[in-house]
Amino acid sequence: MKLEDAKFLLEELKSDECACGNYKKPGNSFCYNCYTSLPNDHQKPLYKRFGNGYEEAYEEATKWLKAWEWD
Repeated sequence: MKLEDAKFLLEELKSDECACGNYKKPGNSFCYNCYTSLPNDHQKPLYKRFGNGYEEAYEEATKWLKAWEWD
C-alpha cells in the first residue's frame, strides 16, 4: 500500500464524516446507516488492525456501499 493511501485511510478513520457525507463517530469506519447496511461478511473484517487487513476490508466495504447504497 502506498503511503498516500495509508494516510488517507487514517484520516478517514479519525474523521467525523462518513464517505457518504453523514456524521460518524471518529474511530468508526462508517456511519451507523452505512455500517448496518453492509452484509455481515463485510462488517467483521473492519475490526482488523490497520496494517493487518483493515485496508482491504475498508476498500471492499466501500465498493459494496457504492454499488448497493450510494448509487
